[in-house]
Amino acid sequence: MQPLLRLLRLHDATPAERRAALWTAVASFCVLFSYYLLRPLRENVGAAFGPERLLPLFTLTFVFVTLLNQPYVALVRRLPSYRFLPYTLHAFAASFVALALVYRGGGAQLGDLDFASARGWAYAVFYAWVSAFVVGGSTLVWVHAVEWFSLAQGKRLFGLIAVGGTLGAMLGSSASLHLREASYAQLLCLAALGVEGAVGAWALSVRACRRMDRAPRVHQLVDPPSFVQGLGRVVRDPYLRGLAAFVLLASIVATTFYFQRITLTKAQLPDEAARRALEASANWWYNAICLVLQLFATSRVLLFLGVGAALCAVPVASLLGLTALAIWPFAGVTAAIEVGRRTLQFAFDKPARDVLYTPLDQEAKYVSKAVVDTAVMRFGDLLGACANEGLRAAQLGNAGLCAAALPVLVLWAWLGRWLGRACGRIDGAPGRRLAGEAATARKIPDSC
Repeated sequence: MQPLLRLLRLHDATPAERRAALWTAVASFCVLFSYYLLRPLRENVGAAFGPERLLPLFTLTFVFVTLLNQPYVALVRRLPSYRFLPYTLHAFAASFVALALVYRGGGAQLGDLDFASARGWAYAVFYAWVSAFVVGGSTLVWVHAVEWFSLAQGKRLFGLIAVGGTLGAMLGSSASLHLREASYAQLLCLAALGVEGAVGAWALSVRACRRMDRAPRVHQLVDPPSFVQGLGRVVRDPYLRGLAAFVLLASIVATTFYFQRITLTKAQLPDEAARRALEASANWWYNAICLVLQLFATSRVLLFLGVGAALCAVPVASLLGLTALAIWPFAGVTAAIEVGRRTLQFAFDKPARDVLYTPLDQEAKYVSKAVVDTAVMRFGDLLGACANEGLRAAQLGNAGLCAAALPVLVLWAWLGRWLGRACGRIDGAPGRRLAGEAATARKIPDSC
């Protein structure tokens, strides 16, 4: 078993650490399986609306994500984490079943959609809700991870948790590819089962997490902040402000690539089944490559090159991708760029961003992280959509788009390096910004 454990970076982990990381990885597997099962359907809805109607879709997504933060923070204020996390996942599963009932009479083909009909609005809700789910569901899994794992444990074990998510994404993409003729209702029911699987895996992970070390852990704040207070903390705290700016810039750039992909795909691939197949295939390939990197490179990059280097990978790849798109504006090129960018995002960027939260207090891990990973991220999408609408109206072309994005990419990469250095300073400082954890309340009982 030693070669396998060394490959998974578990050779120097305790049995409790191994079980905690593995079950958290299974929870991530289930959440991302459900999302990637639905992602090609979401992109097909975006293509059916067309690039000229993407801004209202992004606005609706931002509204959904912002509204979701309110019940989330209310649960944080009233319940310990081991209760509000499964409640939230159960709610997502129930919402998928409800949407399946709404779409039960529809087939796999959409045609053109607009906001002039109830049918268009129904699919706009599907688009926005699936976008909100990937942010909310993934955030819940990683909130659990950053609550329990220290910075040193995160560098060693977060790569394994990311592997679990990648495997789920690969299976979900493969299932979506083979079920490309299935109806939206059928795939929504299957996604609901996946979310329920995440609840079971999370419960087993909690038991193992309690046994990772002898230090008592905090699981509920005495007076948790509201969403507005959490946002205020992000604005006031230089470290959290830098992290929010990093996520904001990442979302703006990702939206730029998304607009280009939707525009070229709808123009060059009029067949809906072909669009769904291309999206599912791209999803499978970047997750397959990402799996190899997560197994052999993620932990090593975080340990030896540092968090800052990992955070710079996607900005560099984005610059190369925009340059390639300016030269070869084809749907296949956008798919290849998507494979490259998202491979680096999930192999290095996402684990590194979650490591940034490990030295912080519970307030930052519960509320500020949720603010950044949901509202800030989707606000970045909205800003990116507005910027791309302006660039499209100005008819700058792909070369002009690349030039306009260059300052954003440079600032994005610089923030990544700064955050990596700041994280190391915080972790090594006396107190490690954990003063907020002194005020504790209920801890998880042994029986949970």
